[in-house]
Amino acid sequence: MKDYVAELLKEARDAKRQREYEKEAEERDKSWAVGALAVLASVLIFVGMSRQGSWLDDYLFAIRLWAIGFAAVFVGVSIERSSFFTRLWAYGFTKLTASIAVSALVVFSTGKASSLINGVFPVDASALPFTRAIVAGLLAFEYAYPLLLVVAVFAAIHALVLFGWVKLKLSGEEKYNGPPIQSVAFLLLSAVVLVSYAKWVNKDFSNDAWPAKVYRLAHLLDFDAKYECTNIPKGFSVVFLGPDHARVLLDQNNPQTENIESFVDAGTSGQTDIPQRFDVLSCEMRTQLTDGENGTGMSGTSPADAPVR
Repeated sequence: MKDYVAELLKEARDAKRQREYEKEAEERDKSWAVGALAVLASVLIFVGMSRQGSWLDDYLFAIRLWAIGFAAVFVGVSIERSSFFTRLWAYGFTKLTASIAVSALVVFSTGKASSLINGVFPVDASALPFTRAIVAGLLAFEYAYPLLLVVAVFAAIHALVLFGWVKLKLSGEEKYNGPPIQSVAFLLLSAVVLVSYAKWVNKDFSNDAWPAKVYRLAHLLDFDAKYECTNIPKGFSVVFLGPDHARVLLDQNNPQTENIESFVDAGTSGQTDIPQRFDVLSCEMRTQLTDGENGTGMSGTSPADAPVR
């Protein structure tokens, strides 16, 4: 009996050590993944900030965007892995509050996007669904600035950790196993995220820059240069209105967005001329009448309503 109990205790200890080993291995894999993400973001930032006069210069803006995205993921994952966030997120009330906040943010951003679209085009924002969706997403990102306060707080904590390491290193009172690499990476990459966000909100996506961006985005996503309205000459851009597409919003301009940089950069997109007036016209479609309907099998044109100006 004694040997049997001892064997059970030994198996329990072995199972416990195995679970601890697997947990440590999983944490090491996560740490390596986060570290690789930090290295990738740093390399892309370095490449994106340098101009070498080669073919790579045409893709520097896209590289910078990817670098900022990877940096933001690193910062977010680092905060999520902290003991403070892990313990706080374990409570159901925290998840409920976050869900309500996200829902309110989505609703508010959608309403604000509709308001911006109505400020440019004299139609309901539902006529431009893709534009409204993208603008709402960008506004949600813009209005999520309180999260950056959390990033700033964690950056300050990592700065204190780094300062403490430097102080102890200079005094020689205590030895660290190594420099706080994660704190250094968090400080550098969080600075990139905060500076980029501040530039986007205060310049590239400021209140003055939004109308031109909405106008260009609508032409890119919702306006169509291919239409079969016989009363409208070719060469214009239209948005079909209503469920029956009986009317169209007409724009004589057709601004081109060559790349994402020309859309994001306030200096480039701000040069777009927005018309002061748009026409809402009926769309006359040519229909083919059968022999029984008009006796000779000729084509006719559907009647048009009076244009709305």
